[in-house]
Amino acid sequence: KPQQPRRLCKVRVGGLEDLAMASQARQRKGKVPNNPPEIDVDLPESSAVARIVAGQPTPRSTLGSPLTSHATYKRSGVGDLGAGPRRHISLSQVELVPWLCCMAPAIFLFATYFTVLSSVLCSAFLAEIVTAALTFITWLWISNLSLASFAGVFKMRQAGSVDWHSLLHQMPADARAGVKHIVLLPNYMESEKMMKETLDNLARSRLARSCVHVVLAMEAREGQPGRDKAERIMAEKKHLFADIFATYHPQGLPGEVAGKSSNTQWAFREALRRYGTSLSKRDLSRVFLTVADADTLLHPQYLSAMTYQGLLMDKEERSWTIWQPPVLLVRNIFSVPALTRTSSHAALIFELATLASQHIFPAFAYSSYSMTLALASHPEVDGWDVDVIAEDHHMYCKCYFAALWELSHAKKEHVKQAGEENDTIDLIPQVKVQAIFCPAVSYLVESTEGYMASLFARFQQARRHTQGLVELGYVFLQWFRLSSSVGFLKIPWRTHFSIAMIAAKMHTIHVIAVAQCFALILLSITQLLPRAGRFASWILEGGFREIFQELSSSWSGMNGAEQALLTAIGQISGIMLLYSLTCAMVVGDMVEGTYYANAESKAPISSSMAIDPVAEGDEVQLNERAAVSSNPAERLEMPGMLEGRRSWPWRIGLFFYVYADTMLSGYPACCAWGMVPGMMAGWSLLRRGTDFEYIVAMKPE
Repeated sequence: KPQQPRRLCKVRVGGLEDLAMASQARQRKGKVPNNPPEIDVDLPESSAVARIVAGQPTPRSTLGSPLTSHATYKRSGVGDLGAGPRRHISLSQVELVPWLCCMAPAIFLFATYFTVLSSVLCSAFLAEIVTAALTFITWLWISNLSLASFAGVFKMRQAGSVDWHSLLHQMPADARAGVKHIVLLPNYMESEKMMKETLDNLARSRLARSCVHVVLAMEAREGQPGRDKAERIMAEKKHLFADIFATYHPQGLPGEVAGKSSNTQWAFREALRRYGTSLSKRDLSRVFLTVADADTLLHPQYLSAMTYQGLLMDKEERSWTIWQPPVLLVRNIFSVPALTRTSSHAALIFELATLASQHIFPAFAYSSYSMTLALASHPEVDGWDVDVIAEDHHMYCKCYFAALWELSHAKKEHVKQAGEENDTIDLIPQVKVQAIFCPAVSYLVESTEGYMASLFARFQQARRHTQGLVELGYVFLQWFRLSSSVGFLKIPWRTHFSIAMIAAKMHTIHVIAVAQCFALILLSITQLLPRAGRFASWILEGGFREIFQELSSSWSGMNGAEQALLTAIGQISGIMLLYSLTCAMVVGDMVEGTYYANAESKAPISSSMAIDPVAEGDEVQLNERAAVSSNPAERLEMPGMLEGRRSWPWRIGLFFYVYADTMLSGYPACCAWGMVPGMMAGWSLLRRGTDFEYIVAMKPE
């Protein structure tokens, strides 16, 4: 690719009216900031790291918007006691367009609900048409997911059979020089035992003792017990890694939502301060950042596989890549309620399918993922935003548009210097999600207080997940700003289509799927229940001899919309059989340990040196490291399940077990974990904007 010129400009503050409105909003909340300094928004990544180490501001730490050429003072409203501060990126700017984009997802959601409700009240036939249309779209979506996830099963089996660390070790020493890993583990009120298990599993990587630096991202609001817990964990596990330290995210920082994203950003900056002097002299595309939940067990070969595949890329491609393992919520799948277990099946299908096939819809970062420090510290990214809920999807979208903004800046700078446009600089997508089919496993939400408490905990988690609805508005705003800055027709149609697919995927998840469930419920109440009553009366009066004839005549007497409706409610189709088969295959493979055939590499442990910490007295001596036990006392991936080959009758029984979950609990789960929380999220968005509450999920002890 031709060398692209870099843009040098100063951040401009908006017009006088915008400044006055923003200032008044801040004064009402009692939070008036100092005037921000002018900052070069095109700092090299190494310079951005140096600024953080020196305690100086970076573009996004001063002005919250990624759209630096349009940025104004950010607004930070204060929510009620159950919500965090108002987001301050661009959806909360005191402007008309950000407000419209912020409201758009909720408007789409309730407009669809209103259409369904109106059709049911006006005409039975119209209701059947609307429901059939929503069902058709949903089943096209599920069909694509089922087929792609089925292929993903074999990709996971293939990845599990490869000794990735051996492949990495076979690369020339200079090709793998300078590789470092920083693992961020944001957590709050998590079990100490579970966190130790997570670290024990992470230490199974052959890179752990040489170049894995662990950051325990604690919340200061845990108080002294949280600090004591972190100290005990570090004292017990420090010999397993190149370095391990804890950060304590302060409570109540202005403009922040207490949650994973703000905690991750605090830990990210603290890690740069600790290692910044050394990192500023390195190739940041060879320094990998991994974010993982406190209960997530990364595959022992995941870091090696990611490093190997990353080093095969050139520097530019590696710098714009996000690596994602399939996240399987199966550690306690047999002990949770059926409604919760059904959501695990859906998450498995969704995540595995999006990684296995990205021909139409792109894959998003989800839960546990990795990227280079070059991307995370890019001036248009500058780490994680501190006022969002869906930190993973939001980070993907921010990185995606950051690449497009950099290209637009380069194009404008070339016009300024040369006086003509450079046709070799096209605004085409640069960021991609690279699948690493070494699975990461996590717990499902489960309470120790019993069945109903577990269901309530799952509902609380679903409320947080559905708050990701607002990210659809974030995509709209970024799209609008980019088109306004560059020109809609000057952006390639390939890029427009790619952005549209991101929006379409979010719309399908948060609007179409739940609206279809809503339509089925209404139509079932108004159309099928009366028929079911007459059918039950006929059985009691006439016996069972003509039941099959009646079923046949009833089916033939239905129109196409009614047949599609009955099929959807009954979950009887080849696609749902494939859906259940895929879930059963993955769960069976996890029980048998198929994906961990080469978990323990035969290659020697890497001897590369660790990053030198900035803090004195924290230097790491590799020769003092104790060996990691190769025989863990218990199996961490599937607690209580013996590893080994199962019989065919057991696998067939597992299939019917999953199929029963899908058939009996599929739509109840969609209603409980999708429709109801989604309506609450949409209503909250209309009433309070982005004043959302981050709800912590309960995990088993």
